[in-house]
Amino acid sequence: MIKIIIGVCIATIIGICAFTFIPQVVNSQTNAPTTLVDDTNRITIGISGEVVKPGNYILEEGSTMADLIEKAGGANSNADTRCYFAENIVEKNMEYYIAPKYDATDVCGENAISKVNINVADKTELMTVSGFGDTVSSALIQYRNDNGIFYTLESIMNVSGIGNATFAKVKNYIYLHD
Repeated sequence: MIKIIIGVCIATIIGICAFTFIPQVVNSQTNAPTTLVDDTNRITIGISGEVVKPGNYILEEGSTMADLIEKAGGANSNADTRCYFAENIVEKNMEYYIAPKYDATDVCGENAISKVNINVADKTELMTVSGFGDTVSSALIQYRNDNGIFYTLESIMNVSGIGNATFAKVKNYIYLHD
């Protein structure tokens, strides 16, 4: 009987010590990164499309599209460099898309996708893009006249009448510069 009481006492003491020690280790591990790294100048940005490793990345504030693409392993051979400005500053919590030059369903990859430059196209040219009707094409031109050129494909979603669905439909058929 005494052996049982001693065993219970020892187990209790070991348990108390363990539970006292474990939270200190966990707290020191969870607090370590925040005390060792200053994250105030870092931003999270996503990238998809024609890059080697699409995903979300943490970059320094003020990073450029070139920095983001580099972090994602670089653009692949099907990336259309006319669809982004490498020197453009990327924005926090944004998701950027790198459009393809060639249709993914084209096995040989010989036929480039027909695209329209949204920074210089007139209304008639814009309307050749499936998803841009008369109203949206006029709104794109008006937005461009009021705010200047588009620096990212995603910025067309600032135009009235263009949301996620339209962007998804047109993103492979527009570009920003020659």
